[in-house]
Amino acid sequence: MRGAKEYAMMFETGQYGRLYLVSGSHARGRTFHIFVLPAGVEAIPNGTSSPPLNKDAVEVYGITEGHPGWTEIYGWLHDGKWQEDFAALVKVRRTEIANHKVCLAEKNTNAMDAERRRNASLLATY
Repeated sequence: MRGAKEYAMMFETGQYGRLYLVSGSHARGRTFHIFVLPAGVEAIPNGTSSPPLNKDAVEVYGITEGHPGWTEIYGWLHDGKWQEDFAALVKVRRTEIANHKVCLAEKNTNAMDAERRRNASLLATY
């Protein structure tokens, strides 16, 4: 769903500082919600795609338009410092993902080079 897919693929459900991120999916796409927890409070998980059981958590990112399960659009429900904190998390995660892609590409290149050398060595002894 619009505004959810990128974040839902980036983060697993869980507590990140005072933010509790909920990544999920349904038949029509990915879902994503952010809750702010009170200072010093640990989240009480409620499964992998459900909000925390904490009654005092406030949802700050979620469905802003559309029909849930069909045409929902996600966005900020409340503005505040949590937006900056979440942007910092996204920046770190994007860097981790980019580094992982570079590492995979390097491993693939090394594997292909090793395979070429092995093939050349085998064929040279024919």
